[in-house]
Amino acid sequence: MWFTEDPWPPMLICGLVGLIGASWWSSSKRVAHLAMAAGALVLGGVVYLVEGAIVTPAEIVEQSVVDLCHEFQRKDQRALEHFSKTAPQLKLMCQTAMTMVDVEDDLRLTDFQTRESNAGSRITCHFRANASLSVAGFGKVGHQPARLELTWAKEGESWKIVALRRLHPIRDEEMDVLAKSSG
Repeated sequence: MWFTEDPWPPMLICGLVGLIGASWWSSSKRVAHLAMAAGALVLGGVVYLVEGAIVTPAEIVEQSVVDLCHEFQRKDQRALEHFSKTAPQLKLMCQTAMTMVDVEDDLRLTDFQTRESNAGSRITCHFRANASLSVAGFGKVGHQPARLELTWAKEGESWKIVALRRLHPIRDEEMDVLAKSSG
């Protein structure tokens, strides 16, 4: 397992060590200080390349969430493949919602918080989705914020949704999945 989901903290540390080494070298002209600066900058580059090559389960799930949201927006039936066979009610709810809801092009996904549990066999991904919507029977309902929490379980080689919670956009209260948001 990789020690960080984000390459920037270790890269910033390497950059600071490089700046310190360059600063010391500028005043002392010692080769050791220049080597420290160059080594830290090279190490920062290596960290960036390694982090890009390592894809963690949390990153896979976050990308699956993005894919699911865009497939839902396009009414692509592949959206239904993200749901576990053990959660047919969620798959049916998604299928029904895809026929009732049109998501405009202003869809924004933010505030991803992903955590693993059950010895890495489950991942819960909390995120926000904001978009203008049209709902069958209601017409354009305007910009709707949503805060969702999807629980994914490892099934074979892929991750599948086994639970869904919709949270109030501001308060930590659970909402009905199909309820209209009230900020």
